[in-house]
Amino acid sequence: MRLSVLLLSVLVFFPVFASSAVAEQGTFSQEKHFKGFSKPFISTGSFELAEDGLTWQVESPVKSTLLIKQGQVYTLNDQDEPQLQKGAEPYVNLLQAILKHDEVALAEQFTMAEHAEPGCQTLLPKDDLLKQLFSQFELCEAAELVSRVRLQEANGNFTVLRFAYPYKEQKQ
Repeated sequence: MRLSVLLLSVLVFFPVFASSAVAEQGTFSQEKHFKGFSKPFISTGSFELAEDGLTWQVESPVKSTLLIKQGQVYTLNDQDEPQLQKGAEPYVNLLQAILKHDEVALAEQFTMAEHAEPGCQTLLPKDDLLKQLFSQFELCEAAELVSRVRLQEANGNFTVLRFAYPYKEQKQ
């Protein structure tokens, strides 16, 4: 269950990317808000979404790397060797649909609604297992790239991911 929340937080939670064969890369900040605590737990790092997979590197407060390749999820151990994370496979397709902002695939998993904020959508899970973890997702984009993802957990906790694309700006 903990890996599912972590993996779905990567969507992050984060991120809704334009669906293209071009790699998207940038930085993120993730705020995890727990009920009963006034300050969120904040982590920062970088990501790269390429045709062959996703690399999600947390730089602070603790370094860690998550890799998604060929439908499998891996973490890197202390020797930078990939370690398969069993049980995460059901979430890979969902994660890829969110990352690519594949509205057809998302419509299979979520009821999609416009959000009060321009450029944002509210996604309500259809799947019972997903409903046990999350009550809703909010996806916001600007210039066809994700700018923010908010994951509302069923238990009242929530995660907010913010994305920046400095690498894209340098390439242009």
